[in-house]
Amino acid sequence: MDYAHDSRLPVLVQSALFFIPVNIYVIGDWLARGLQWSTFRYQQSDMGSSLIGFSKDLTYLQENILKGSSALAAECNLVASALMILTFFILVFALTDKPGCWIKYGALCSICGGIFFLAADIVQYGIFLNGASGFVIPIGVPIILVAGIWMYRTDFKNSGTGGSAEAVTK
Repeated sequence: MDYAHDSRLPVLVQSALFFIPVNIYVIGDWLARGLQWSTFRYQQSDMGSSLIGFSKDLTYLQENILKGSSALAAECNLVASALMILTFFILVFALTDKPGCWIKYGALCSICGGIFFLAADIVQYGIFLNGASGFVIPIGVPIILVAGIWMYRTDFKNSGTGGSAEAVTK
């Protein structure tokens, strides 16, 4: 079996993306700093360390704690997180039914998730990812985009349930 083009590989790649930090960021003049993953972030400040899940941003938005560009950036991050989770479930579903078609849908969701993460960074920190509100280094965004493009460009033809794998990269 050719494992390089097995339809289970996109699920593994997407799972690995949850462990790669999307951003390294600094808020203001080093008031806080942290790492952001697809579904949570770890932040340190003078007030202590925090582990913040993506759903906490939803709470901040509902309670009007975040405003302006911070609110818009949080919305973009929420959409990106939701797309990354949706991608995972689409790719798991692809293992049971028409993997080529569903993997392409998952790949598009992953690419859009990467774009939304980048949009959140630009909204919060500016086009050069550096400004009065701090700076960000989007280390995981290119990885998400490359993984999504790879999944989209590779034609997975096997059923994912033990059949032989045939794939062609365009």
